[in-house]
Amino acid sequence: MSRELEPEVMEGDIEASAYDELDRLWGDVLFQGFAESALGLGVEEGRVLDVGTGSGRVALRLARLNPAFSIEGIDLSHAMLNLARKNAASEGVSNVHFTFGDAKHLPYQSGAFDLVICHQFLHQLADPVVALREIMRVAKADGAILVRDIRRLPKPFMTLALPLWCLRYSPKLREQTYASFHAALTRREFHQLVAKAGLERATFRTHLLTHQTVERRATRAPVTRRAPPSSPHLSWIVRVMKRPYVTR
Repeated sequence: MSRELEPEVMEGDIEASAYDELDRLWGDVLFQGFAESALGLGVEEGRVLDVGTGSGRVALRLARLNPAFSIEGIDLSHAMLNLARKNAASEGVSNVHFTFGDAKHLPYQSGAFDLVICHQFLHQLADPVVALREIMRVAKADGAILVRDIRRLPKPFMTLALPLWCLRYSPKLREQTYASFHAALTRREFHQLVAKAGLERATFRTHLLTHQTVERRATRAPVTRRAPPSSPHLSWIVRVMKRPYVTR
């Protein structure tokens, strides 16, 4: 089954609110797991770029985990950015800034960021290699990169799995999720994308059936590895569910 592309930009308050629903349903598992993974890539402080930040939930979680980060979230959707700014204000997070910009033409100088992250965004692009090369360009040579996206499975598997995955979703979020998984890359396509972009020192990881990651650790002087927080507010069930989505 080939990719079935979805709109690149989620514009509109209804679309943005539906996407933000993911934080309530999966934020403590998927978003927190990704943020904790970013925390362990060898960057202790400095500038961080979140490409395709959406409603800003990943950036906000990472900002809380490490106040020494100065995080910039970029997106093409004004509705998403407005929601991200509201989320930041309501949570009292000050070390993150959201701005309008195109992932295919990032408005930053080369080597501007110590860490560049991208979560569940590349599948929205017809040619994601362009954005991945931009991510590589704006990351410092000794900096870190973390890119994670959903994974397109064979159609019979998705036909069985998606109704269960979307069991608690609102109709709009269910519609968006079905479209996203059909637009995603297979494991092979994901590896080919990274090879085509020329990302060196790349490590691939698969997270259950749903997600796949490529990461590049920082190569600067050794530092004390930051341990992920214990998240005492999370139930033991959520902590167990989060574990496959945290790379160590």
